[in-house]
Amino acid sequence: MHVSELLLLLADIRRNTPVYYNQDKTPLPVTGVAWTKADAETPAALLQLGPPGHPRRQWELVALLQESQRPDDEIYVVTKKGPVPIFGFRLVNQHIWLG
Repeated sequence: MHVSELLLLLADIRRNTPVYYNQDKTPLPVTGVAWTKADAETPAALLQLGPPGHPRRQWELVALLQESQRPDDEIYVVTKKGPVPIFGFRLVNQHIWLG
């Protein structure tokens, strides 16, 4: 999934909805975004996961993704096993679960 595609999908979600990554049916909070170099072989937005606590909200993630002005970058979540591509999300108990 590309940044522009995720931004379109998130546009209809409530602004204060918390964002998690679904890792083996366990929600891990998305806490930030890092970027690969623009001239990398596969430029990407790298979603950072944090320990249990305050996840980013929909509006915060949208702002971070728009800030770079790199809509064609792919999106990955950085896990202990390495980067994992994001293919979409679902709403679970009024939370966004990326997966």
